[in-house]
Amino acid sequence: MLLRKVHFTDVNPATWILIDEIHKNTEACVKWANDTSEKFPVQQGVKQGGSLGCTIGETSVNAIACVDDVALMSENPAELQLLINIAAEYSQNHHYLLQPQKSVVLQIEPNNRKKQSKSVNLTLNESPMPVVDKSPHLGILRSTSSKNSQNETTEQNITKSKRAAYSLMSAGMHGENGLDPITSLHLIKTFIQPILTYGLDVILPTSSNLLKLEKFQKQLLKRIMSLPICTPDPSIYILSGFLPIEAQIDQKALILFNDICRQDDSNLEKKVAIRQLSIKDQSSNSWFISIKKMVFKYGLPSPLQLLNCAPKKVQWKRTVQIAIYKYWKEAIISSGKSYASLRHLYIDAYNPGKYHHLLDINTTNDPTRETTRLAIKLILVTGTYILQNKRFKYTENETPICKLCDQGDETLCHFLLDCQILEPIRRKYFHQIDELLQLISEEKFTTLSCHDKIQIILD
Repeated sequence: MLLRKVHFTDVNPATWILIDEIHKNTEACVKWANDTSEKFPVQQGVKQGGSLGCTIGETSVNAIACVDDVALMSENPAELQLLINIAAEYSQNHHYLLQPQKSVVLQIEPNNRKKQSKSVNLTLNESPMPVVDKSPHLGILRSTSSKNSQNETTEQNITKSKRAAYSLMSAGMHGENGLDPITSLHLIKTFIQPILTYGLDVILPTSSNLLKLEKFQKQLLKRIMSLPICTPDPSIYILSGFLPIEAQIDQKALILFNDICRQDDSNLEKKVAIRQLSIKDQSSNSWFISIKKMVFKYGLPSPLQLLNCAPKKVQWKRTVQIAIYKYWKEAIISSGKSYASLRHLYIDAYNPGKYHHLLDINTTNDPTRETTRLAIKLILVTGTYILQNKRFKYTENETPICKLCDQGDETLCHFLLDCQILEPIRRKYFHQIDELLQLISEEKFTTLSCHDKIQIILD
């Protein structure tokens, strides 16, 4: 095939014969660590990992690199059959096979059509093509309607993310007695988040699907930080520095829109964008109308203004990041302050993209010991540690009295400051805190209120 394409470039016949002779009876070997393997005959011209297939100069057979996902679309079955015949003939001319199992028909029904259309009969190389309800294309699970595509892709992404999380458990990413939280969160950000949000910037999931994605992310983060399920949701974002799924998808969608804006005016996607933004109203389900709502939500320039004067990619990514970080930082901090159980957590320290200082174990002399202590510390600071004053409210035959000293209700203040049984343990730490406090202020630890003391101890 490669020599055939070279022939059509009007190359000199003598040069073509020379190139043909060079490719006959060729041999190759593998070199590794200054050693070479035995020679073996080269029976095909595509090298392993070659992104452009086999190449001679500027001529290449690149069909091998682009036959994985081809979508043919038409409202007319006769036209669609003609397109399939052209694709089949092209594959035969370029000597690659179209897999019959993967070549399927997906009949998409418009939302405003009440009656179901008749099933179409299409053939590939004289073999009937199966009609299916869903089929993957470029990693996105397409279905018979936009709503079904959103549902199927969401479920697929969650399933794949669970598999990725399970595969990382053997490396220690399982919360308690595993890797430290910062390392585990970095693994989630690197290997799981891209899978969870893949393709969702194109289909923009509905609110119900966003809840499913958000639920999976929150459960995963709570497990990694050894927090119970009842932990307030704002606390996991404040501690991890993560953004909600909605924010992550919005960020990817706005960057994708910028890619369309930077196209030439003759580009089809840009023409569609201008038409949709000019004609469709706010109630439309158009992707571009959703982008219009996003830029208004984050205080960004209007879509038509961006289409007329598109910013550079790096500049736009930075602008979008700042706007989204600002919006969600204010929302999460405001939500966190409404939880009484988070009154001892320094909520204002939340900075999207950065971990809370409580998770940093490298500031201590014994990081291994701090990793073990951190799980209890996070439960205390998020108000989910079960003390006797909480247990007796939900359990019969229980009292709020501290079971260690029997001298008062076991509240957080009593547990950390007043319990006499624990006094020998806490005395040396209180002395260290008092010395540090006097270095930065004139206050003494013993003169502070109960709330301030707990705040200093926990956060």
